Amino acid sequence: MIDELKKELQQIIHQEKEKEIIPFLKKITFKEKKALVPFLKKYKEQIFETYTVEEKSKWGLSFSRKDKHSIEKRDLITKVCFVCYNKTDFKKAFWNSVNIITSDEYINDIIPWYVPNWYSNLINEENSWSLDYLKTMFLMSKGLLEPSNNLIVSKLPNAIIDSKTINGINVNSYTPEVLESYSVTLNEHIWLIFEEDSSINNNYINYRLNNYNKKNDVWIDTFIDLVEAKKLDRNKVLEASILTSTKNFNQNLTGWFFDLFIKLAPTNDEVLALQNELFSALNSPHSKVVNTVLRFFKKVGNLKKFQQLNFIENCSILLNSETKSVVNSTLILLDKIAKSNNKLVEDICLKTTEALLNVDDKIQLRASKIISKYGNIDSVELKDEVNLYQESLFYSSKKVLSVFIEGSEEDELAIEEELSTQILTESNRVEVYSTFDELLFFVSQVLDNNGVHHIDLFLSYAPRLNLLINSENVSKLEPIFKRALDLTFSFENRNSQIGELEFKAAYYLNDFSEILMEKYANELQNFKNYKTNKIQKLKKENFFRHYKGNLKEIEYQSINNRVYHIHQSLFIASKKLIQAKMALEFLSTPTHYPCWVAPEILIDRIKKYENSTIKINPYDIQIAIARLPLNEFDDSLLHKINEIRNKEIQETLKYFYNFLPLKEANVLRKDVWMQAVLCKKNSDDINYFKETFEYKLEKETTDYKWDCKLQDHIYNVYDYEKRKNVYKTIQKKEIRFFTTKEKIKETFIQQIKSYLNPKKENSIVSMYSYIRFNKRQYETVITPKDDVKFLNLAPNNPEVFLQQVVKYVLSESTFTSETNKKNMVNILKGLFDIWCRKDYQESVYLFLAASFLCSDKVSRELAAEIWIKAVSENNFKTELFGRVLGKLQYNEYGSFKRFTDLLTLNLLNISKNHNRNLLVLLNAMIANMNEKPLRNTKKLVDILFELKQAFKDFELSDKTKDKLTLWSKTKSLSLVIKKII
Repeated sequence: MIDELKKELQQIIHQEKEKEIIPFLKKITFKEKKALVPFLKKYKEQIFETYTVEEKSKWGLSFSRKDKHSIEKRDLITKVCFVCYNKTDFKKAFWNSVNIITSDEYINDIIPWYVPNWYSNLINEENSWSLDYLKTMFLMSKGLLEPSNNLIVSKLPNAIIDSKTINGINVNSYTPEVLESYSVTLNEHIWLIFEEDSSINNNYINYRLNNYNKKNDVWIDTFIDLVEAKKLDRNKVLEASILTSTKNFNQNLTGWFFDLFIKLAPTNDEVLALQNELFSALNSPHSKVVNTVLRFFKKVGNLKKFQQLNFIENCSILLNSETKSVVNSTLILLDKIAKSNNKLVEDICLKTTEALLNVDDKIQLRASKIISKYGNIDSVELKDEVNLYQESLFYSSKKVLSVFIEGSEEDELAIEEELSTQILTESNRVEVYSTFDELLFFVSQVLDNNGVHHIDLFLSYAPRLNLLINSENVSKLEPIFKRALDLTFSFENRNSQIGELEFKAAYYLNDFSEILMEKYANELQNFKNYKTNKIQKLKKENFFRHYKGNLKEIEYQSINNRVYHIHQSLFIASKKLIQAKMALEFLSTPTHYPCWVAPEILIDRIKKYENSTIKINPYDIQIAIARLPLNEFDDSLLHKINEIRNKEIQETLKYFYNFLPLKEANVLRKDVWMQAVLCKKNSDDINYFKETFEYKLEKETTDYKWDCKLQDHIYNVYDYEKRKNVYKTIQKKEIRFFTTKEKIKETFIQQIKSYLNPKKENSIVSMYSYIRFNKRQYETVITPKDDVKFLNLAPNNPEVFLQQVVKYVLSESTFTSETNKKNMVNILKGLFDIWCRKDYQESVYLFLAASFLCSDKVSRELAAEIWIKAVSENNFKTELFGRVLGKLQYNEYGSFKRFTDLLTLNLLNISKNHNRNLLVLLNAMIANMNEKPLRNTKKLVDILFELKQAFKDFELSDKTKDKLTLWSKTKSLSLVIKKII
């Protein structure tokens, strides 16, 4: 019987007998439907099968998928599946399942005689875009659907817009009458909008309604009209609007409901009646909500029915808000209450002292005036409270509150003790793995990028693991090899923590697996079969050609960006150790987090290489020297260095640790010496190296000039008035690097001689030649998953890498992508970990200064943390940093408000030492700024004044005084500048 049904069904579908499908479905029993399901699943796949079409064009080959069977056959089999499948099977088989079952065809032809028991559940679960509110209500009225609250709320906002296509033009009409089609809409459904998250606040931004001319939001006007027509209760709408602040809606949606509240214009009596609800709204995280409540409270604050004491007792959260307008409004309301109720004056003054902690001088001054105006001078409690905040008070506030401040002399911030910068501590030591299980566990997680130092450790641990492998434990590596192979055939780095270096590690593991499969063929047969099947599947799906190159040996892998050349070389060197069955540690393997190498351990590693036949990789030793802490050693280290047989390396380390002057050394391997010279940053030694060995060190020392000016950019944009593409010049403020060297003019004969006999510069294998990034149009310049690993290649000399970051990420202060933000956050965190000296070159301070002014708040705050740490450790060139900031802001590289906000919120009043450094910074910065003050310069000058009051012995430079004199011609600055100079 079932076979006959299958044949009949196949005949109906293949001959596309549309009229016969409904009678066929009506006659089959429940048992027959269930029996047909296994056949239908395979048959449905056949009918929906596609094939690949390969097309040639002038751009190359293109591939597309086309259906093997007609749309009529697919429609017929879909109807059969609807009648026979359960919910899970139908949902899995059709991605647009709800669109299908709520279509007019199904509602008219099938639903009248067959409604599956899962019909309503599926519609609620999927919440299809094709289902509108009226159809939802129709299905509900027929008893076919019990709509969930979520479904109703998602459909109702669109109900008042009717969209039609007339003569090919989309026409939208305003149809509020729809809300009265069903009584349940205004009685129940519309109130769900106040309870559930919805799109009511942004659905109609892009609609042009042909019968609606009002300028307000269409739904706000709809609510107002319904309230005025008494179709909705006014008090209920007001109360519901306020209570949305407690529903955990996002900022925009909550703000929309409070716009509705404002448009309804509640009277003073209504505000007083809704006090409890409004007080609960003050706990909202959204400033618009809080400001709106305070706006209405200020209107009724002096009335008897207003709960004044309740407000005073609960306004601490308002006074400590980061939003200035909230704090100001709270202080204004407290002042208003104090005027109207003498009994609460003492409570108000004590509460107002909390605002004295605010970093905004105007807010402090407003709070100080309230305390001075209403406060009792003889109140011991009030004096104690004021004195608690004395250290954070600005000069103007101290002056107003002088009668409340104890002592004639101002207390100063405590002098902070200089912090230790010791790197090689026991708590900072990298854990060492040696057993098979430990190494296996480590290698299994290296592809997940859980630590920035994992790739460094992996280079040494893989050869060590290789020596511990035998026929009994080799199969334990299969999951690792499968993971590496899967990564080789994926684009996982697009949406995970995996970077390009983890892909390199996967290619390396592929080579490792091939080496082991030659030795342990039987034990790794399962993995071999897995790999073969994986490749065959990709070939069948025409995808293998995209990944074929990834299976090449690591030596022949392409390098997408030149910076990866260094790690490529190290991976190859590590593979050679596996092939040689040796387990020498790489010299650069970190011993202390995040990337440092202890000198004693480095010497032990060098001695092991001397006792082997393996040559030291040139990049490995350069990285190792760049990772040596410069000042953490004692005289006993000299004895240890003398144990090295290689005189070149021995003398290099002696020079590095001040046991040997450079001029007395016998320099042969310039690549090793170059790194040591760069790390010590002694200008005499650098010049001696350049002159003696005729190597310019331009790339290694970032010996380039920079400026920040308006640059012209030409774009091809569409002009809507001219209706064509036009070239448009746009000016942008950019950081630009350039060389100041003048080109020597040559005669034509000299040019020919130079071409035929070019002057050869001494060649050095320098890792810095590869710390460069290739800018590509559609690719990220610096991968956020790898950026810190590049920074950690040379923690003693990060200038080269950070200059590249400035060039490609910080050339403009406003970031153009989220990737750039991730880069900045990662790199600043990495720089915080490695910052241990003040003699970094200008490019490092340029990077940090640009970070102070960039558009990302998190990056600015991280940069501030670096400044705080470095100043605490006396590892910062404050004057140089100030000059760089001034040069950047000469043409306002970034918003000046960003800098002044960072000063007040993150940098001011950390300690006396930090404040003095800030004064040095501002002194150098102002000297290099514009003669005409920028916008928000007033705040900078105010801070300078406050710092100058704290350090009256500090003498401003003549350049700064001259600049301030010029600025004083601006009316808003003249008064405070006269007090400074």
